[in-house]
Amino acid sequence: MTRVKLKHLAYVTYAVDDLNKLESFLTDFGLQTSHKTNDVLYMRGAGTDPYLYVAEKRAKPEYISLAFQVQTRGDLEVASAIAGASKIEKLNAPGGGERVRLVSPGKQVIDLVHGIAPVAALQTRQTFPLNISDTQPRKNRPVRQRAEATPVLRLGHCALWVEDGAAETAWFLKHLEMAASDYICIPGDPEPKVVGAFLRMDHGADFVEHHCILVNESINAGCHHASFEVLDMDAVFAAHEFLRTRDWSLDAGVGRHYLGSLIYDYWTDPFGNRIEHYTDSDIINDEYQPTRFVGGAEETTQWGMAPPPQFFA
Repeated sequence: MTRVKLKHLAYVTYAVDDLNKLESFLTDFGLQTSHKTNDVLYMRGAGTDPYLYVAEKRAKPEYISLAFQVQTRGDLEVASAIAGASKIEKLNAPGGGERVRLVSPGKQVIDLVHGIAPVAALQTRQTFPLNISDTQPRKNRPVRQRAEATPVLRLGHCALWVEDGAAETAWFLKHLEMAASDYICIPGDPEPKVVGAFLRMDHGADFVEHHCILVNESINAGCHHASFEVLDMDAVFAAHEFLRTRDWSLDAGVGRHYLGSLIYDYWTDPFGNRIEHYTDSDIINDEYQPTRFVGGAEETTQWGMAPPPQFFA
């Protein structure tokens, strides 16, 4: 069976009852307003995507969907043949384009998009290389990073809550060109039971980030968190300090994860949605051997402020 070829994550969509309040938070988080009406808000990062975050005004705040950009329009045609998929339809959003909407067995809404016109990238500072041990690339170049709203580069990954982790993982691997990087398990007899998986885009020998989604079995539904990449470790810490001065709600961080190795910082927006800054993720290819992790949320942290036990409830 032909699988849909993925290019990168495109955007995440939520519903909120106050666009102005969300816009204020996301601006402090490092996104910028690209288009806004009374009914919808589009927020962009520093890259060429016209938006990374979409918020629709509704009476009930909730997570709506996650979108991937596909490689070609032909991939939309492949997607439209998947059971339950929509037809190819036009996107009424900045940059235009087309989409096919899928709904997974766990009722996750996955939009596959193509043809969205890019925008000019925004200027950012250069990354700060680290002078470590006998490798010292930063010469005659002091670090000057103040606490501020640090630019978001792109949407890196999302963690999705589902009722049946194994069934959801199988659906993603069957229909989308993905591969499992690592598995989350709980103790079982005769062996641990898989309840979640970190899935990456399957580009064979080409290196990609450790995961673009985490499928996580839970009593909850929707999106556990949306995660946005920033320039480097200094950007993570500077954003952390800035968000503290703005009195937003810290969830967990700064710390370094075990699975994927990324440096993380989790916050919650005014509507209780978890959102993450991250940097320094593992980069892997098809030679990587998946692990089966058995442990609690607090054990996923190597150093730093660990998430509470209910983090992955």
